[in-house]
Amino acid sequence: MRFLENRFAATLICVLMTTGLAEAGSVGAAAPEPMTVRLTTAPAGADGSVRGALLLDLAPGWKTYWVDPGTSGIPPTIDFAATSGLGHAELHFPAPHRFGEGLARANGYNRSLAVAFELAPATGAELGPVAASVMMGVCREICVPVQATLTAAEADAGAVQAAFAALPERGEAPAELASARLAGDMLTVAITRPEQGGTSAPRDDADLFVAGPAGWYFDEPDAPARQGDRLVFQVPVLERPRGEAGPPERVDVVFTDGAGALEAKGLAVAPSR
Repeated sequence: MRFLENRFAATLICVLMTTGLAEAGSVGAAAPEPMTVRLTTAPAGADGSVRGALLLDLAPGWKTYWVDPGTSGIPPTIDFAATSGLGHAELHFPAPHRFGEGLARANGYNRSLAVAFELAPATGAELGPVAASVMMGVCREICVPVQATLTAAEADAGAVQAAFAALPERGEAPAELASARLAGDMLTVAITRPEQGGTSAPRDDADLFVAGPAGWYFDEPDAPARQGDRLVFQVPVLERPRGEAGPPERVDVVFTDGAGALEAKGLAVAPSR
């Protein structure tokens, strides 16, 4: 498929142009240019769970990528498997934006950010020192995959609280914020967004980012249409797993406009009627 060919070509260009894999291993922080990476946590909760943040400080002019980087870029890999006693890890990314054109079109960030996370211990276990292995792509004129192996040192509850506060708004259940239905190669996503400022027209900067299960890729939507209290986006499917005729079971969606961001994780996708 053309999309996968373009995606492979763009990623291959990044890999071929890189000056080498930046590697770093330290306690608490690593500073491989052009991005500084720091791992911090808050004190453990009464149930033994730990909240933390991966602090990514980008050098001026550099960019990095969201979980679905778009048609170019390198998706981030953040792995806590080296944390002893770990039962489950959940990552939370801030709302992305789009940049670049053509093959260089991507979803991500052009300023420093924090990836929040929650770690839960396995049954009957206790979490040991929090350790993470990180691989992220950073790009300017060239793209450099940055790798770091980190162990959290000093707790920084303030930084962790700020990371969680910067996340998109979420409801108690994804269905409270959005609904999704797939018909053919078009995903329709309706976001609950009542009229604001006395106008029913969507903001010009309204956008929607969709991340699917492995093998699913979605294009940028056109401008949304308003239907009552909801904004309806039509999101083309660029690629689906081989032999997959039905919809993905669930997707993650992030809605952004100048007034804020909303996220629906694990949003169920209904098939066409």
